[in-house]
Amino acid sequence: MHYYRVRDIADTLKDSFDYLRAHGKHLLGIWSLFAAPLILLHHFLLSKLPLEEILQQFESEELLLGFNGLDAIDSMMGPMYPLVIISAILSQATSIVIILEHIKCTKDAIALNPEDIPSLFPKILGFSVLYFSVSMILGLSMLFFFFPFLFMGTKLAVSFQSYIIGEKSLVESLVHSWNITTYQAWPTFGLLIILLLLIVMISSLIQIPAEFIRIGLDKVSWMASDIGVFISTLISGLFNVLTALTTIVFQTVLSFNFFNLSARYSSEITTTPTK
Repeated sequence: MHYYRVRDIADTLKDSFDYLRAHGKHLLGIWSLFAAPLILLHHFLLSKLPLEEILQQFESEELLLGFNGLDAIDSMMGPMYPLVIISAILSQATSIVIILEHIKCTKDAIALNPEDIPSLFPKILGFSVLYFSVSMILGLSMLFFFFPFLFMGTKLAVSFQSYIIGEKSLVESLVHSWNITTYQAWPTFGLLIILLLLIVMISSLIQIPAEFIRIGLDKVSWMASDIGVFISTLISGLFNVLTALTTIVFQTVLSFNFFNLSARYSSEITTTPTK
C-alpha cells in the first residue's frame, strides 16, 4: 500500500478499513495489553468521585456564595480529582500513541511488538501535553459558540498524526495540521462528520446492552454491597473499554487523511511558482 498519496473521502475510508482488515488483529492485541487496562483504571477512579453530591452542590444556593461553595466541592473531590484527570489524559495518550505508532511502523515496514511499547513512554508523556493543549483549545473555542469549535476541530484534526507519524514537535504539529488543511478544510470537515456519526452509532450499539445489564443488576439485592458495586463498576468499565475501540477506527481514518493532506500539500508547494 502506498501511504502518501492523494485520496478523496471514499478512498480514505476504503484504505483505512483495508488497513484495519490486514493489521487490526495485531494492533488490537497490543492496544488491549496496554491501553485497555489504563482506560479501565480511569473508569474505576472516576467511579470513586461523588458526582451526585457535586451536582447537588452546583445546584444549591451555597455555590452562589462564592468560595464557600467551591471549597465544599473541593473537599468532596479530595485528591481523587487530579488522579482522574491524569488517568484520563494518560489513558487517551497511550491509546492514540499505540495506534499511530503502529501505523507509522507498518508504513516503514517495521514490526511493532508489545516489548517495544515501554520505550514509547517518553513519547506518551510528550503527547499528553499535546492532547491536553488540543483539548483546551477545542474547549475554549466552544465558549464562542459551536462554529468556532467546528473550525478549530477541522484545522487541528491531524495534529496528533503530525506529531507521531510526521515526527513534528508539539508546536510544529499544530502548525502543520493548520497548514495542510488550508485547502482541504471542507473534505476534512465532511470526513469528521462521517466519523462522528459512525462512532455515535457504534457506541450506542455497545451501550444499549450495557444499560440493560445495569438495570438488571440494580434489581439484585446484594448489588448494594461492596462486591456488588465492584462487579457493577467492572462490567460498566469493560463496556467503556469496548466503546473506546472506536478510537482505533477514528485515528486510523484520520491517519490516512493525514497522508492524503500531506501529499496534496507537498504537491502544492512543488507546483507553486517562485517569485
